[in-house]
Formats: sequence, C-alpha cells, structure tokens
Amino acid sequence: MPFIWDAVVYLLAGILHWWWTANLSFFGVAPNLIFAAALTYAIMARPLRAITMCFFFGVYLDLLGSSLFGAYALIYTVMAYGVHLVKRNIDLVAPFAQIVAAMILTVATMACYQTLSLALAKINPLQLKAFLVEPFLNALAAPVMFSVLAQFRKRLDLL
Repeated sequence: MPFIWDAVVYLLAGILHWWWTANLSFFGVAPNLIFAAALTYAIMARPLRAITMCFFFGVYLDLLGSSLFGAYALIYTVMAYGVHLVKRNIDLVAPFAQIVAAMILTVATMACYQTLSLALAKINPLQLKAFLVEPFLNALAAPVMFSVLAQFRKRLDLL
C-alpha cells in the first residue's frame, strides 16, 4: 500500500507541477512543486524511501528538460541524503525551518545544476529572473506541500 501512495503522490505532483508551470507562471517563473514534494519527502519519510522518491522526482524533471539527463536525479538524491543528515539536529517540521531550508536548497540546487551544465554540456540553462525569484516561490510552496502531505499521512496512516 505505501508504494501505491508513493506512485499517486508522484503522479499528482508531476501533473500539478506541469499544469502550474504551463498555466500559472508569472513572467515565466513558477514555484517548483516537484522540489517542494521532494523536500517534503526528504523531511517526512525514512531515508531509503526519501532518497528513492527524490531520485524519481529528479528523473521527472530530467524528462521535462532538454539537456543533461540525470543531473536533477543526482542533485535531488544528494539533497535527500543531506536533509536526512541535517534533520537529526534541526527540527524541519516547523514552517519557518521549511522556508529557510527551501530557500537554501533551491539556491544550492540551481547552483549545482548550473555547474554541471557548464562543466559537462557547456550550456548555460539558468535565467537570472529564475535565480532571483524561484527561491522565494519555493519557500512559499514548501510549507503548503508539507501540510497537504502531512494531512494525507495522518488520515491514511502512510509515509
């Protein structure tokens, strides 16, 4: 049953992310709902499930992109492992901690993707407006995604 829940969350997050970026982007920038779902899994789930789901969320973003396949999968997997190490010492269940973590990890994710793109493919995929605005949008989306998935977890006794 938990694997079905993971598949449902994966599909819903993917569909919601695709729809939001296609229809509700503001000047070409939208919150990365896949990032918010990956961060939520990294905070709430056990290490193996969190790393696995973050890997598949990264694969989804790699499939949406047109260059450097596997970079997001690698970055999100490392992010999940890093969050697992940090959540031993910091309570990431509080909304303020999630906002700060989302801002820091969004910038780190973008910087890692930019570095990998420049080093391996010699392309520059990052836009300045995305780098300046997306961390704030992700910081707003992360606590919302966490609360939605926490409600499902409580009601269905999953994750």
